[in-house]
Amino acid sequence: MSARLKIGALKGPHGLQGWVKAALTLEDPQLLAELGTCQLEDGRALTITGIKQVGQGLMAIKIEGIDTPEATAPIRGALYLDAAAVPVDDDEILLADLLGQPLYGPDETTIVGTITDIRELPAGPALTITLPAVEGAPTPPKPKTALVPLEEEFILLDAEPIRATLTELGLALLAL
Repeated sequence: MSARLKIGALKGPHGLQGWVKAALTLEDPQLLAELGTCQLEDGRALTITGIKQVGQGLMAIKIEGIDTPEATAPIRGALYLDAAAVPVDDDEILLADLLGQPLYGPDETTIVGTITDIRELPAGPALTITLPAVEGAPTPPKPKTALVPLEEEFILLDAEPIRATLTELGLALLAL
């Protein structure tokens, strides 16, 4: 199975014709309509036949074979796309491609941690950084982590090869 990108979640029925409300994290929700397929958490494939804006930041999607609000009941939860199907320009990076990557300090040579998660916060995405254990210190039961907003003031990204580098301000944020 290829890598999957979480693109949002299905929230429940919308109207009487089998549309499903979705909170999508895609920059362009029409990408879902263009690709035509997505998956639920359990791997079930869904064929998308329509998408429309419904307000409050939500979209409604029409799924092949779903024609009533009752038929939407088993279709809930996280929604995914096949990462290989997502078109990416040469100068773009999928957030999922950052997972497991080292995070370099402002000197661009020192690795200060590893990117272990991406969180969608109200202000935008943030990277969870797992920091290495301090030499000579007792090993904590849980590795220390820090959250850094994915903004140019804190982290600079290069697409080829994929590389994440903290700015001085980003490094100061890790020290908090």
